[in-house]
Amino acid sequence: MGGLEGKTVIVTGAARGIGRCIAERAAAQGGHVVVADILLDEAAAVAEAIRSGGGQASHSHVDITDPESAMQLAEDVRAAHGRIDALVNNAGLDAPHGQAATIDEAHWRHVIEVDLNGAWWCSRAVIPAMMENRAGRIIFVSSLAARVGSPTLSPAYATAKAGLIGLTVSLSSQLEPHGILVNAITPGPTGDTGRPYSDEGRKAYLAAHPLGFGGARPIAEGVLHLLGKGGDWMSGSVLNISGGHFRGL
Repeated sequence: MGGLEGKTVIVTGAARGIGRCIAERAAAQGGHVVVADILLDEAAAVAEAIRSGGGQASHSHVDITDPESAMQLAEDVRAAHGRIDALVNNAGLDAPHGQAATIDEAHWRHVIEVDLNGAWWCSRAVIPAMMENRAGRIIFVSSLAARVGSPTLSPAYATAKAGLIGLTVSLSSQLEPHGILVNAITPGPTGDTGRPYSDEGRKAYLAAHPLGFGGARPIAEGVLHLLGKGGDWMSGSVLNISGGHFRGL
C-alpha cells in the first residue's frame, strides 16, 4: 500500500519539472492526482502517462493568477471526486534575474502575482472543502531564495517565496483546528529544472556542495513525506530540501 489510497491530490504546475515529478510520485503512492496547469495539452499528456503506468490521474486547466480560475478548479475537483485531500502549490516562475535599482513595476507585480498571490488563490479555493471534511494538507513550494541572499536573483522573487513561508505560518495556526495541516518546502538548486547552469557554474557548485544536484526526485519525496503518514504531526514547518546548500533553521 502506498499511503495515499483514496486521496485526491491537486498539484499545480504539474505539466513539467518538479510538479510533474510530484504528480508521478503521488500517483505511485496510490493517490488520484489532478495534474493542474495553464499548459492544458501538456497536463493532459502527463495525466495520460500516469494512467498508462497504472496510476490514477486527471488533468485540469488553471491560471493561478485568476481567482475565478482557481475557484473553478476546486469546484470541478470536488464535483468529480467528492473531496479535496491535498493541494501542492508548485506552480510558479523560474527564478528570474533582476536588480533592485532597475526592475520595473511590471516585473515586480508579475512575479508577486504568480509566485505569491497565485498560491493564495488556490489555497483559498480548496479550504472550504477541506474544512467540511475536517482534514487536508496544503503544501507551498517556496525556495531557498527566501532565506539566502543573491546578487543576481530578483528581489521580487525572494519576497514572493518568503511570503509563502508567512502563509504557511499563518494558515497553519488558523486551520489546524479544522484538521488541515499546512507546510512549506524550500528546494535548493536541482540542476535539471529551471534556468540551466553554465559549465563553469556547475563545476563551481559541485566543488562546494558534495551532495551535488539531486534533480526533482528529492523535492518530490519531501512533498510525499508531508502528504503521507510522516507528515501527520507536521504543521507550520518549513522543510529544507537543498542537499546541503543551506544549513540550519
